[in-house]
Amino acid sequence: MVLAVDIGNTNIVVSGFSGGKIIFTERLSTEHLSTDLEYTVLIRTVLDLNHITYADFDGCIISSVVPPVTQTVRESILRTIGKEPVIVGAGVKTGLKIQVDNPAALGSDRVADAVAAAAYY
Repeated sequence: MVLAVDIGNTNIVVSGFSGGKIIFTERLSTEHLSTDLEYTVLIRTVLDLNHITYADFDGCIISSVVPPVTQTVRESILRTIGKEPVIVGAGVKTGLKIQVDNPAALGSDRVADAVAAAAYY
């Protein structure tokens, strides 16, 4: 299973994907001042409520439009599943052909959505 985390200005969407299917999707409030421990508790609660064990995850992908929260959530993922998440950004090899004038200006959330959609379908 892959843990997908999309960090937006208002919400953080946490989802699990396995075998091309969405297993669960939950929303958390984005709190700029929360610590990695606070996010760890929230993410573990999401997994527990969905009857998912931490060992079920093969990896994690994070997309974010809130850089100050990205590293905090990254630390919480490490504490929870023990695997280094891939953070979508410039230079990450996704296999997608991005045909825009300035690929670096394309939001990582849009790239992550496209990668997740490709894996889902």
